[in-house]
Amino acid sequence: MRITKSDLTIIILLLVFVSIGIYGINSIEFIVGKETINFTLKWCGVPILLLALYYAFKSTFAYHKSAEIWRNIVGFVIMTFIMGMVFFISFQGLIILINNNLGDHKEYQLQGKIVSLDYPKDKKIGNKYSIEIKREIELDTIKLDVPTNHYLQGQKFTKKMKIGYFGFLYAKE
Repeated sequence: MRITKSDLTIIILLLVFVSIGIYGINSIEFIVGKETINFTLKWCGVPILLLALYYAFKSTFAYHKSAEIWRNIVGFVIMTFIMGMVFFISFQGLIILINNNLGDHKEYQLQGKIVSLDYPKDKKIGNKYSIEIKREIELDTIKLDVPTNHYLQGQKFTKKMKIGYFGFLYAKE
């Protein structure tokens, strides 16, 4: 296996981008995660797909020219899926960082009653605890990612939060 200088450059850029994205996702403790997911799909879906296809092609057909065609096809499909997930998480983290660090932010007092809990059985890396809150002023419900599972259904929830650059509700602590 021979790695060229251009391959090394692409790998380093990928690792830097993924590192920034993972940092962005883990930089915030309270956020309405569904909004960031929908925003990422809407505004970054095409670039994510194109980048995933590019990396899948580079790692299969462009790299293993002597491999059987079926191996390249299977590898291409698998790598497209894996790289698509990697780029999705990275773009989502980057969007969270931009939302929390650029532009003017409005103060927001979140008040409501916890109507639902979504706690994974086993806490693993990437799992989020989330609670659904029925807001008192807006008379709607939102699902908020939270850092712990110390909340109870029916409990009153009050938190000073901010509305960021893209309009996502968040709090760092």
